[in-house]
Amino acid sequence: MITVTARQREEASQDVPFALTVLGRDALDTQRVDDSFGLVRQVPGMSLTSFDDGRFAYFQLRGIGPLSQAIGPDDGSVVTYVDGVPQPVFASEFAYLDLERIEVLRGPQGTLFGRNSQGGAINVTTRAPSDEFFGKVRLEGGEQGFGLAEALVSGPIAGERVLGRLSLRGSTVDGFVDNIAPTGGDLGDQTVYSARGVVDLLPETDNGFRFSISANIDHRVSNPFYYVSRAEPSPVVEIDPENEVERTAWGTSVTIRKPLGFGEFTSITAFNGFRNEQITDDTDGLIYGPLFGLSPSDFLAPLSFSDWHEEETRFFQELRLSSAPERDVAWASGIVYFNSDLDVELDNRSTFSPVLNGDRDATQEIDSYAVYGEATVPLGSPRLKGTAGVRYTRDEKTLAATFAGVGFPGSVEFFEEYNEADFDLVTGRLALAYAATDSANIYATVGRGAKSGGFPRLTLNAAFGVESPNYAESTSWTYEAGVKSTLLDGRARLDVSGFYNDVEDEQLFVLDFVAFQFVPVNLDTRSFGIEAQGDIVFDQSWSLSGGLAWTDSEIREGDEFSGATAGNRIPNVPELSTTLNLDYRGSRVAVGGADLSPFVTLTHQYVGERAADVANSFDLEAYHNVDFRIGATLGSTEIFTFARNLLDDEQEINGVLYGPGVEGASIGRGRIVGIGLTSTF
Repeated sequence: MITVTARQREEASQDVPFALTVLGRDALDTQRVDDSFGLVRQVPGMSLTSFDDGRFAYFQLRGIGPLSQAIGPDDGSVVTYVDGVPQPVFASEFAYLDLERIEVLRGPQGTLFGRNSQGGAINVTTRAPSDEFFGKVRLEGGEQGFGLAEALVSGPIAGERVLGRLSLRGSTVDGFVDNIAPTGGDLGDQTVYSARGVVDLLPETDNGFRFSISANIDHRVSNPFYYVSRAEPSPVVEIDPENEVERTAWGTSVTIRKPLGFGEFTSITAFNGFRNEQITDDTDGLIYGPLFGLSPSDFLAPLSFSDWHEEETRFFQELRLSSAPERDVAWASGIVYFNSDLDVELDNRSTFSPVLNGDRDATQEIDSYAVYGEATVPLGSPRLKGTAGVRYTRDEKTLAATFAGVGFPGSVEFFEEYNEADFDLVTGRLALAYAATDSANIYATVGRGAKSGGFPRLTLNAAFGVESPNYAESTSWTYEAGVKSTLLDGRARLDVSGFYNDVEDEQLFVLDFVAFQFVPVNLDTRSFGIEAQGDIVFDQSWSLSGGLAWTDSEIREGDEFSGATAGNRIPNVPELSTTLNLDYRGSRVAVGGADLSPFVTLTHQYVGERAADVANSFDLEAYHNVDFRIGATLGSTEIFTFARNLLDDEQEINGVLYGPGVEGASIGRGRIVGIGLTSTF
């Protein structure tokens, strides 16, 4: 049985009336799910838009998600939660360090997970401190300068009542995109340092009370390339100055769990946020040269650049009551307060655009209040259960911003803006689940999703003395039915589901090339599809797991600014995506007084062809990704060799049309082969 907390209480995943993908401790370790890219490799139907800088990364599930880059600090449809704490949209790419479980919850999760989880939620649970001493070391090295070192220690700090756990990781990898500018090198290199610590305090009275204090940090320095020209035979750029990003994400939380006679009380108090320092060349000569009919060298330094300083500080408080496990009537209810303070400073210089000149300073504050409740009750029979839940959310947002011109023709000298907007959102879920047998559950669910509206994080049109227009909230209805079954005396599991999403006012941010102003656009979309996932244990050595997602997605209305046309596909949503994992664990053989056991882990991901943008200007090519790890366990030590992207397939992650015939794409890294070891003590 797989136990999850997808509904804010422990229960079997088979009893949850919606589709979810669960990666437990063993799968996370053997399949090396170390970050968001590793996660997407294991979740069919999930898309990731990332520029590998730790700042711009967001997920789509079942065709629901931002239709372009994230507009503001709330523009995410699949929210990541770590131990119950929502993570910043602009820092949702971080090291997956020392995790117990990841649950990818499909469909709207606004009832229990709240703000903006219109397409789904990623529920991450970290590993708790152990009551006995435990330690682990992991070392890996390979091609492209790849190196990783990880260490953790866990156990009692002061007797049985104070337990602690500390995890550390450092990793580095070289660039793989050639910058052919005179001062250039390779772009795409990245160095990441991350740490997580937790202390659990348990009172002398053994009643299950737990007081947990945790802290985490993720610091990364990178030289991203963002987009490369698809017209070039190999991935190259021509930029000066070289892109540089330094981003630090951090968080601390206090969680209190107190068993009660009728259930459990939970309090989560958290501060988290990020700081980003970034300088980028906005005009790659290999893209802007063909765009303007000029030589690529005409766009070398010091013509165009952006200098960013961003910082967000967030506070989160949730008070929750939930039913005790194994009760006939299961329920959860709570209240939530959330605050975000985002400060952005951007200095732009450009030779051709008023919009890309000037100094901007913007502060955006969000206050959010919510109350929710959900209950599951038997309906005349213990085999038939109904679920009903609702959440009300009030978002209050303010934007205060200034713009100072630098004398570029067509731009104003100074502009100041203050704006306010409030949003009232209602989300909820109704579901029926029927246990047809002891090993098969059938369910049907209707979910109401919503994503708050707001402001862009910057006054992008301020160069013309124009306020930043608001973008509207997005709402949706999702209909899902499926069956979850256990087969072959518990050795196999198969889940199959079908869904239909009807989304009103999905959010998009586009550049009007005529007026050269940024315009928010809301477009209606719809998507439907079939998903299947499962696993089977053949014997004590061999097991197989995987899944597939077939999705038909469509934009339902046109727009003159973005080029969207009714009937176009939703960008970055493949019609077909699959995952497959083959795992072998050999029998133990005594060697020199220690047990030796061989192992093999082979994973495959297929991502089909996708539209690059809402205008369907061009398609991103389908790709395969194959990873493997082969080695042996000798006593408490694993020694192995590994490969990532074994086929060295060029993988287009997302794309953009700069102008007629000028296409850009963000690409994934090529093959890395290496060796490694892990040792426990």
